[in-house]
Amino acid sequence: MRDRQPTIPIPLNAKALGALLLTSTALMPASAFAQTLNAGTVSASAATALPGATTSPSQKQIFKSTGTTRVLSRKIMDSAGPVAGAAQVLSYSPGVAVTGYGNNGSSKYTITLDGVQQGWGGFGGFSGNGAVAITFDGVPVVDPSTDLFQSNMIPQAGMLASTNVTYGPGDPVDRWYNNIGGSVEYTPLQPSAGPGGDINLTYGSYGQKNVEFDLRSGLYHGWSTIIAGGAGNGDSFREAVDGFKSPNENYSIYLKTVKQFAAGSVAFGGYFARSSGYRVPVIPTTPQAGVTVTGNPGEPGSMLYSQQTSGFLSALPFSTYEKLDSDALWVIYGRENFRLNDETTLHNLTWYENFTRTHSRLNDLFSTGAQQDEYNSPYTNVFGDKLWLTERLPFNTLSLGGYYIHDTYNSRNNFYNPTIGGDRAVVNIGGKIRSSYFNQDDFAFFVQDDIHLLRHLHVIPGIRFVSFQTSYSNGSLQDFGFAPGVVLSSHCPLNGTSTNGNATDQGASCDANESRNGVEPSLSANYRVLPWMSVYGSYAEALRTPSLGGGGGLFQSIDPNSYHLELGQEFQAGAKFHVQNNGILRNFLAGVSYFHLRYAKQSLKYTLANGDTISANGSSIYKGVNAFADDNLIYNLFVYGNAAYVDASYQNYVTGAGAVKPGTSYAGSSVPYVPKISFNLGGYYDYPLHGMLIQPRAWYQYMGTQHLFNNVTGAPSNQTMPSYGTLNVSIKIEAPLNLAYVGKKTVDFTLTALNVANNHYNQYEYISSGGYFGTPNGGYTLAYPGAPFSVYGSVGLHF
Repeated sequence: MRDRQPTIPIPLNAKALGALLLTSTALMPASAFAQTLNAGTVSASAATALPGATTSPSQKQIFKSTGTTRVLSRKIMDSAGPVAGAAQVLSYSPGVAVTGYGNNGSSKYTITLDGVQQGWGGFGGFSGNGAVAITFDGVPVVDPSTDLFQSNMIPQAGMLASTNVTYGPGDPVDRWYNNIGGSVEYTPLQPSAGPGGDINLTYGSYGQKNVEFDLRSGLYHGWSTIIAGGAGNGDSFREAVDGFKSPNENYSIYLKTVKQFAAGSVAFGGYFARSSGYRVPVIPTTPQAGVTVTGNPGEPGSMLYSQQTSGFLSALPFSTYEKLDSDALWVIYGRENFRLNDETTLHNLTWYENFTRTHSRLNDLFSTGAQQDEYNSPYTNVFGDKLWLTERLPFNTLSLGGYYIHDTYNSRNNFYNPTIGGDRAVVNIGGKIRSSYFNQDDFAFFVQDDIHLLRHLHVIPGIRFVSFQTSYSNGSLQDFGFAPGVVLSSHCPLNGTSTNGNATDQGASCDANESRNGVEPSLSANYRVLPWMSVYGSYAEALRTPSLGGGGGLFQSIDPNSYHLELGQEFQAGAKFHVQNNGILRNFLAGVSYFHLRYAKQSLKYTLANGDTISANGSSIYKGVNAFADDNLIYNLFVYGNAAYVDASYQNYVTGAGAVKPGTSYAGSSVPYVPKISFNLGGYYDYPLHGMLIQPRAWYQYMGTQHLFNNVTGAPSNQTMPSYGTLNVSIKIEAPLNLAYVGKKTVDFTLTALNVANNHYNQYEYISSGGYFGTPNGGYTLAYPGAPFSVYGSVGLHF
């Protein structure tokens, strides 16, 4: 037991850096600032795009496209707040729900896109298990074996130029290995034609400190380079009775250089990020006998731990519960675009990635015994290459190519007790371990043809062949040491044999190799009915391998011969509206679409607090409507809105291993954690005043009711959690600046207030079986509350 509470320092002296920047500035005359405003402030997101730089689709491209895509600009992404991570900005796209336990980018979040899940924030009961693709600058950053995206691997949203959300599998040329529900592209700031940079400093509630920067070289002998990064730290909004605040930190760095020449361009990039923080535990919504803040119900003065007794936002003391959660990501990539002739372009993307994750739990008075501590240290190494050709012909554009991805994933974990001989790498009697190795090879070959025989009509037929090859082996005997007297259990799901022991190995003792293949057809079309209105529709199928790893599932506890590829079949139909410079509509873009997704052959797996898993099989239906709109009304007013209605239910759902009653059907149940109704809307107003620009902002976000998962039955529940909404405001003051050596640029000051009504709400709830707090009874609700009223002050320098 430790006698002092830790902090997580980071190499950041925000006060000194801010003082240095502010003392080197002097305000320009107001008349000069008017010229700056008319010219436009130079920023990385608005700088001129270069060949080889990644760009988001324009409004006109979205209007003419055959699918549903929502582009979140910098103005919309700022609604997530100045210390938000990449996951939080997604909540401002229609049909997206983001669930987390923190208030900045250091925390992990679970994302659902039209009800289909991605990410792992430590929450069970979600459906989809990673069936949404995520890319960073076009490079896939979802672990190919686990199919999971650790959202805190992109902790600094300020280095993003835009975020693009695609609904459904999308076109074959853009699809990866897990696009059943859709895809998200995080586009970082890009190299630009001219030099410049930005620095932003933030300080706010709960000790949140953050610094972000980007520096752009501009063109030099055909090369242009950008370096961007950020670092932040702070405390959780949930404070324990002993004053422990669950500190956290994050930092990231990104570098990209582009070379343009007559026949095309080449680009090289690299990215590293690390996030770490003490994780706050769930809290009972109502008091439960034996669940106290000290973990000892017999201790005098020990208060019951619940939202009703210890406080809605209370947490456990460090001496009662302590778990440190860290994640890191390395990415190195290169991209080439070569024009072979006037019609043909060759594209190539090559990348290497390393994912690492560490969970260290050293105090948990509710989980005593041989497995009281945990050290979870999985990692994945990935290499991939995608090569394709684009042929532009008079009445069509043909694209064909493919990719190959190889990854090695190790699922290492140890539940141990040092008092009986256990350690991070040593197994004790009564302990539980795993160290499974998965080697996976993913292949895809695709062809699609954008046919436009008529000027206003685009039709895109496409087809993809995919192959997933997986090999499994158990590395527990060589990766762990064993305390005296330990006898490791074994089991082989291939033939059902097993041996007893006094320590549990969650991995299978027998090696296995499996290969699955499939074909994905698609067809989409867009027809421009009027100059300002288009209608579109699409049908696409997508396949993916079920997620692997964790404490069970395929190869480890389920016979891999039984595994099949999961199948998504999505139909979309909708309309888009685009108006420029017509009355009060200056850059108006809106869309409304209906979707129907059948997600079949699902291998469902839910991880419990003790590392065990509940498995199930089923298929589900997701259907509903998404809508969005934004515009710069009356020149200086920007407004945006997003709304969704989603109905999600299981066609069939049969519980498997780990459930109280395996083989029980829950067909017709609602899919948990899918809000029926969600929407957000906001506006920014630019008001020039005495040479400055005043920009007040206001926005509101609403999440409807959601069904819960029941750990008692290991299945969906009819119980729901309440809806919630938050009102947010900010004001930004931008002023001209005369900065030596870099010319006349700008400085801005922003005050942001989130959840100004200080609503108390829970972002996530589930029905406990009693295992989390070791109670003899289950059936009560555990929750993660959402962030309360928070205020942040920011200073930005742009040159």
